[in-house]
Amino acid sequence: MRIKGKIAIWFWIMFVGMEILMLYLFFEPSEEGKDVGMLVIMIFVFLVWNIVFLPMLVKNYVEIDGERLILVLGLCRTTIEIGEIREVYKTHNPIASGALSLDRVMIRGRRQEALISVCDKELLFRELKRINPAIKIGR
Repeated sequence: MRIKGKIAIWFWIMFVGMEILMLYLFFEPSEEGKDVGMLVIMIFVFLVWNIVFLPMLVKNYVEIDGERLILVLGLCRTTIEIGEIREVYKTHNPIASGALSLDRVMIRGRRQEALISVCDKELLFRELKRINPAIKIGR
């Protein structure tokens, strides 16, 4: 089962705003022309920005595969054994994580912790509890 990841409006604004800014700076008419070095830097920044952030918009989900919880965000993939999970709860913790929204779920296991954001938290909680009834669910 796959549950879609949540992307907050602030992330979309940041992504689209940066795209517009970089394209404007690249195509901005100037009287003296653009320095070749500056063009190279702008192209490099544009490519790195898109290589890092575009996959996050496309591949953002949580998948329950048997006894495993697979967290996918862009080019990163983490697997947590559902039997190892002790607690899951909602949080708005702004700590750095791979969640693209501040409306997050904390997953605590014996050896791993993860912060994620999904569109349907209640479905995730139900499925995890069904597979591992020992999981403590905090709402």
